[in-house]
Amino acid sequence: MWSVRLMGYLMKWSMTLAKHMLRSDLYGVAEVATRTGYGSVSAFSTAFARNVGQGPKQYARACRRS
Repeated sequence: MWSVRLMGYLMKWSMTLAKHMLRSDLYGVAEVATRTGYGSVSAFSTAFARNVGQGPKQYARACRRS
């Protein structure tokens, strides 16, 4: 049971890091995916959209506009 909570915590933490990197103008989606431990941009994008509610490119664009 604790492993499920740990995995949820790690997912939330990696998404927090990903959002921080995407808000800056220093990292592209592929680099954020690699830095947060994903083996592919596709897997990262799917997980990001599931957790944040929009894809990483859309999230980065929205942050840069505001």
